Amino acid sequence: MRKNNVDMLSGSITKGLLSLTIPIMVMNVAQVLFSLFDMTALRIFANDRAVGAVGVSGVLVALFTSLLVGISAGANVVIAKRIGSAELERADRATTTSLLFSVVGGLFLMTFGIVFANPFLRLINCHESLIYDAVAYFRLYFLGIPFAMLYNFSASILRAIGDAKRPMYYLIIGCVVKCVFTIILTAFFHLGVLGVGIATIISNLVSCLLCLYTLIRGQNIIHFKFKRMKFDFKEFKEILFIGIPTGFQSALYSLANVVITAAVNSFGADATTGVSIANQFDGILYHISYAPSLAIAPYVAQNVGAHNFKRARQAYLRAVYITIGFGASLGALSAIFSAQLSSIMSSTPAVIAFSQQKMIIVSSTYFICGINEVSGGVLRGLERPIVPTVATLIFMCVLRFIWVYAVFPLCPNLTFLYTVWPIGWVLCIITELCFYFPTIAKLQRQSREREVAGCMPQNQ
Repeated sequence: MRKNNVDMLSGSITKGLLSLTIPIMVMNVAQVLFSLFDMTALRIFANDRAVGAVGVSGVLVALFTSLLVGISAGANVVIAKRIGSAELERADRATTTSLLFSVVGGLFLMTFGIVFANPFLRLINCHESLIYDAVAYFRLYFLGIPFAMLYNFSASILRAIGDAKRPMYYLIIGCVVKCVFTIILTAFFHLGVLGVGIATIISNLVSCLLCLYTLIRGQNIIHFKFKRMKFDFKEFKEILFIGIPTGFQSALYSLANVVITAAVNSFGADATTGVSIANQFDGILYHISYAPSLAIAPYVAQNVGAHNFKRARQAYLRAVYITIGFGASLGALSAIFSAQLSSIMSSTPAVIAFSQQKMIIVSSTYFICGINEVSGGVLRGLERPIVPTVATLIFMCVLRFIWVYAVFPLCPNLTFLYTVWPIGWVLCIITELCFYFPTIAKLQRQSREREVAGCMPQNQ
């Protein structure tokens, strides 16, 4: 076991989860903070409209990248389970299959995003004053999406073997590079949103190359070599079984947010810009609360592969404690200091007020979202990925459609609109628990039956 890798099958569960969670948390938060840097640079060297254009594009960017990025979670779970059951040759095949798919998927998504940028932005009522810059940023972002996809799959593979630190280092390096180019291109060349888009492409390329180099040259339990690259349809099928529901779940979140964004955009350009600013800070809280779910999925998958069900159950509880500890405390601080945080990126009182309004309602309850994500991660580790996807479809997507188009018109106030977030999260958690308990009980029963039949040694 390399010093960078966490042993998920033995030792302290809390320490192991934190060793996986904190690098993921730092990595994701760093990414959001560097996005805030982009918007701050645009405010200083461009104007509030450039800030709003990047913000409104971000909602759609999340929608169209989440499906393929979610499939990387399928690779993470499948590879982790292969390692737990000591099927290392199959783990190698799953690795090469995942990377080949990430390249093809990234190229497809790049083409799709560039062609349909304008109609998609108009579909969500992007204000006419923002549409030109929003389309330009959207297309530039998707031009670099193949690099982002390859990085996400490579990082997911490394996390499956217990290495969450190096993907974090590589993303931070890429983000620092992004900041340097953002300053150069916006301050000295006055390119505005074009400069931010170009800097994003360069950043993704740097992180992608570093992560891929580690898979090729690193002394890992996974042995990746170009000459052994082969697409394995059996492994691909299992990756899709986990990954498609996971990606679809993320896409549903983003689609639901698009519906909310369309309702907010009807309040004018100040509301669009204000909520775009709030989304940046909410994004920090989301990634903090979401990080334990990325750690718990391979943790549970490895232990299920090794038939250590007691350890898998204990890991679930520890992950919930971790997400509550981080999410609740930081969410409260975000709500309390919402006005001060919003003023970092805008000096317009109306914009600050719209931003603050969302942060007070949503930020303070994001720890509930974290519990929901952890529960979904556990079910993916147990190979029940469809359950959290269906729960998300019903309570985060359909419910928001109903809320926006049937309930919200009765009380057209944005504070009332935002309450749909915590309501949906709670309903998802209840649904997931109803499937978690019988699933873990069934797996334990099957394991005991095999032990009695002499098909496997008892290691629980």
